[in-house]
Amino acid sequence: MVLPLSHISPGERARVVWVASESLMRQRLLDLGFAPEETLSCVLRTSRGHMSAYLVRGAVIALRRENAKEIFVEILS
Repeated sequence: MVLPLSHISPGERARVVWVASESLMRQRLLDLGFAPEETLSCVLRTSRGHMSAYLVRGAVIALRRENAKEIFVEILS
């Protein structure tokens, strides 16, 4: 099942399926490692859920919820 990255919880792993952002933000997210077929995991979510941190390509990257909603992933078991 494909869902927005903002829906995964800390400790869950996922594979990026597609990025639906506008061109400039899309390119920035791709450069950071949020590219199709890349695997990542959620490592932290703020108490209010406005920011989350993801481990991707060996680096921890924090994203706002608005940006994470534009990245679609498939949960890995």
